Amino acid sequence: MHRLRLSSCLPLLRALGVVALLASPVSRAQDAPLPAPISEALQRAGMPPSALSLLVWPVDTPTPRLAHLATTPRPFASVMKLFTTGAGLLTLGPAWTWSTDTALGGPLSPDGVLNGSLYIKGQGDPALLQEHVSLMVNRWRAAGLREIRGDIVFDRQWLAVPAHDPAAFDGRPLRPYNAGPDALLVNHQSVVLRFVPDASRPGQIRVAMDPPLDGVELHTQLTIKAEASCGDWREAMDLRMAPIKGWHKEGLSRWSIQLRGPYPLSCGEKDWPVLWQGDGPGDLAARLLHAAWRQAGGTLKGQIKDGTWPQEAAVWQRWTSPPLGSIVRDINKFSNNVMARQLFLTQATAPLPTGTDSTSTPSPATLDAARTRVSAVVRQATTRAANHTPCDGDALVLDNGSGLSRMERTSAMCLGEWLQVLWRSPVMPELMASLPITSVDGTTKRWQGAAGYAHIKTGSLDGVSALGGYVDGQSGRRQVVVAVVQYPRNEAIRPVMEAILNWARQDLPN
Repeated sequence: MHRLRLSSCLPLLRALGVVALLASPVSRAQDAPLPAPISEALQRAGMPPSALSLLVWPVDTPTPRLAHLATTPRPFASVMKLFTTGAGLLTLGPAWTWSTDTALGGPLSPDGVLNGSLYIKGQGDPALLQEHVSLMVNRWRAAGLREIRGDIVFDRQWLAVPAHDPAAFDGRPLRPYNAGPDALLVNHQSVVLRFVPDASRPGQIRVAMDPPLDGVELHTQLTIKAEASCGDWREAMDLRMAPIKGWHKEGLSRWSIQLRGPYPLSCGEKDWPVLWQGDGPGDLAARLLHAAWRQAGGTLKGQIKDGTWPQEAAVWQRWTSPPLGSIVRDINKFSNNVMARQLFLTQATAPLPTGTDSTSTPSPATLDAARTRVSAVVRQATTRAANHTPCDGDALVLDNGSGLSRMERTSAMCLGEWLQVLWRSPVMPELMASLPITSVDGTTKRWQGAAGYAHIKTGSLDGVSALGGYVDGQSGRRQVVVAVVQYPRNEAIRPVMEAILNWARQDLPN
């Protein structure tokens, strides 16, 4: 694994002028009246100016161009991922990788028989997918393993967090964004139901589960609607998962997925990502591994179960994730909550930056340790010469690192200073490349504000809509832009956010 410590970044940050910038009193930028285009957009949306916190700050000036209620702590939804990904890049480094290790629990004979169990240790890889599992087991076969005369044992002790309830946040336990962290997370804990027009039976629809899961049955009863518009087709359907009694094989119980409801033909081919429930954490990994091992021609005599990596065991095979510089792109471009949670917890096991109370490496990873460490990185990096940071106290409250939380919050000033720090850091290229570009890709592909000239992370919860990132002004100067609207009725908020981006873009004198 490769790690870049924040302490090694600080001299470079000073050389680039970050500390000098932060030493300038931001208070000189007082709350100003909102520009007419932004004020008018708020009026059209029926929202008061007090619902908005806003900061526009050129990266090469000591004070903001515009600040409005910028020190007020508010929820920022998925924009909070900028703390998780930025701190991860600074402390771990863009080349950081995760490992998933395998060990033999007995002798491997020349004819490919393992007289013992096979151990797999998960260490928080956020990007382990079904195709990687297939490659992993094919490597076992290529290394001579054919038959396991023991169990396949998952060691998932890298992580120590409370049991995760996917229904707790919003009562939607089948939504993939509600997935919880896992030491051995596979496929983001999700499957896809794929709806495809049946070429052999015109007017009919086939539904398949990708990937297929061992021991899982899919039952569909679709009513085909030939004339209906597609619309929000999922809301009209009933999707349920339930265990099937009376069958248990190799540690896997039977489950069924039942899907009923109308499906408009005008929808054509559609995908429905679903958070897999099953028998709890590790169940999806077990089913995918079981299927991949069987398809590779392998034999398992025992079960797939949780356990402990033997103390004396050496690593036999190792799967290595893509580098963090690549993974943050998936987290920010597509606002992947569970990947952000994995990265957040990974930082719990990284050394604290110089000047904090401890540099020990805790194991296993805990939420309290992750909150402490990421907060310490942000506060140290944004501390000015007067030993003050705009991220003190309630101006930065972290929970799970993804923004999908009722607790997480920050201020526009705290986030703005953090984005200034990242702009002047060695990891600026990786952070910038990870942000969605308005009207081009990611979560802002349909946005028109500053089209093609804004690298922006967005986020939304009930009553909250936020953004944070960088906008290229018409003058050629790049500006940090942070905005959040907190208001009970914010369905019509996008025009306000796009007005903010357009105003930031239009920075030439009239």
